[in-house]
Amino acid sequence: MRDDRVVGPTDYEIEAKNPFFRVNRSIVESEIRPGNTVSFLKEVDLTEIEKIRQGASPRPTYTAFVAKAVALALREHPYANRRVAFRFFSSARLQRFHHCDVAVACERDLPGDPALAFIDVLRDADRLPLEQISGQLRSLAACDETTNPQWRDFSRIITRLPHWLATLMVRMPFFSPRLWATYRGAAALISSPAKYGVDVVVGTWPHPLGVSFGLVKERPVVRDGQIVACPTMTLSLNFDRRVMDGAHAARLFARLTKILEKASMEMSDSLSRAESVEEVAVFTGRSPEAGQAARKSAFGLPESAPADSAAVRRPGAAEAGPTPNASRAYPDESLAGRSGRA
Repeated sequence: MRDDRVVGPTDYEIEAKNPFFRVNRSIVESEIRPGNTVSFLKEVDLTEIEKIRQGASPRPTYTAFVAKAVALALREHPYANRRVAFRFFSSARLQRFHHCDVAVACERDLPGDPALAFIDVLRDADRLPLEQISGQLRSLAACDETTNPQWRDFSRIITRLPHWLATLMVRMPFFSPRLWATYRGAAALISSPAKYGVDVVVGTWPHPLGVSFGLVKERPVVRDGQIVACPTMTLSLNFDRRVMDGAHAARLFARLTKILEKASMEMSDSLSRAESVEEVAVFTGRSPEAGQAARKSAFGLPESAPADSAAVRRPGAAEAGPTPNASRAYPDESLAGRSGRA
C-alpha cells in the first residue's frame, strides 16, 4: 500500500556548520581528479607475512608490511616517486622526491564529526624496521594534540581560523613543494578500512599513488594444482597517469606485490628489532632532537606542549597487535580511530 505521509520540515534537518566538513569538501572537490588516474587490483597471498607475524612479539601490523613494501618498491622505481606540482604564477612541473616517505590516512573520532580523517607521514619508511613502523602506526591511531604535531597543526588551523583562511592554509601544500613534503610526505598514500570488513577498496586520492587493501582472511588459492585455504587480501594501486604510463605503473605494482608475497626474503633486513630510542634514531639517520626540529610547524603556530615525535617513539607492550579471531579473518587495527581530543 502506498504511503501518503506528507513530507515536511520535521523529516530532516540541516546540520550546523562544521569546519572540518567544509575544509574536507574543499580538498576533495579541488584536488581529487578521477579522470587523471587508473587503478590496478590483485589478490595477494600473505602466507609468508602471516608466518612472520606469528613469530613476532608484538606482531607487525598489515599496514606496516604494506607501508614497508611501498617504500621499498619506490626506492627501486624512483620514477614513481613524483607528483605534478602546481606553484603560484608558474606552470606545472614534476616534483621528484629523494626520500621514500609514505603518508598514512588515519580516522579521527571527534564528537559530532564521524567522518573525519587526517594524514601523517612515515619518514624514510624504506629504512625503518617493521617493528618501528608498527609502533608509529599505533601511536598515530592513539595520538592527540599533545603528542602529534601534524594533528595539532591541522586541527588548530581548522578550528581557530576563519573558514576561507583555514581552507587556504590546509590546501597550501598543493601549491608548495616544500609544504607538500612537510605535511603530505612524498608520492604515496595508504588508506584501508579493512578492519571494518571491507574486502576491496578502489579510490582516488590527492596523492599520485594511492595504495589500499581489503580484509585479510582465508580464501581458496590454487597451489601446485591443489585448492588450499590461504590468508589473502585484495591490494589496489591508484596512480596518476600524468606521472607515469600504465606499463611503468604495472612494473611498480608487480614489484610491490612480490615484496609482500615474498616478505621473508624481501624484508629480511627489516625484521630486526630496535632496542632503544637512540638506536632507532641512528637506524633512520636522525637524532631525536633533529626529529623534533623537523616536525616544527611550518606555519608558525604556537606550541603549547612538547611534541612526542612518532619518528623516534618505541612501541610499548600495550601496543601489541591483535590476535586472529575464530573466523580466520586477520584484522589490522593499527589505524583504529580514537578520540582526537587533547
